[in-house]
Amino acid sequence: MADPTTGQRPQSRTDRRMFRAPARPEEMPPEAPPPAAPPSAREQVSTAAGLNVLAGIWLIIAPFVLGYGNGDPYWNDIVFGAIVALIGASRMVLSVRHAWMSWLNMIIGAWIFASAFWLDQTARAGWNDVILGIIVFLLGGAAASAVGARFADRGTPRAI
Repeated sequence: MADPTTGQRPQSRTDRRMFRAPARPEEMPPEAPPPAAPPSAREQVSTAAGLNVLAGIWLIIAPFVLGYGNGDPYWNDIVFGAIVALIGASRMVLSVRHAWMSWLNMIIGAWIFASAFWLDQTARAGWNDVILGIIVFLLGGAAASAVGARFADRGTPRAI
C-alpha cells in the first residue's frame, strides 16, 4: 500500500480509494474576503446629517414645487426646512460630540409631523409634512444613537 503523505500513486484499486491527492491551488475554493469593518460613528453621523440637509432643502422648496394652497402655511415648511438644513450641515462639519443637535432635529421632525394635522389644509401639504417629519425624526435619532453607541463602548471610568 502506498503512503498518501509521500505523494506516491497507489498501485491497487483498494489503495486508490484510500488515497486522495492534495488539491491543486486552482481547485481550492477562493478565500472569503475579510469582513468589512462597521462604519465609524463619524461616518454614521455624517450620513444622517447629509440626508437631513437634503430633507431640509426639500422642505424649503416643497411649497413652490407642490403648489401649496393659500390656506397652507408654507412659511412653516420654509423656516423649519432652513433650520433642519443648517443643523444638518453644521452636524456634518462639526465634531461628532454635539449630539444635542441631533436631538433638536428630532424635536423639529416631531413638530413638522404634528403640524401636518394642525396647520395644513390640503392633502398634498399634509402628506409632505407627515413623510418629512418622520424622515427628519428618524435621521436625527440615527445620528444621536451613533454618538451614544460610540461613547458607550468606552466603558466606565477607572478610579486612580
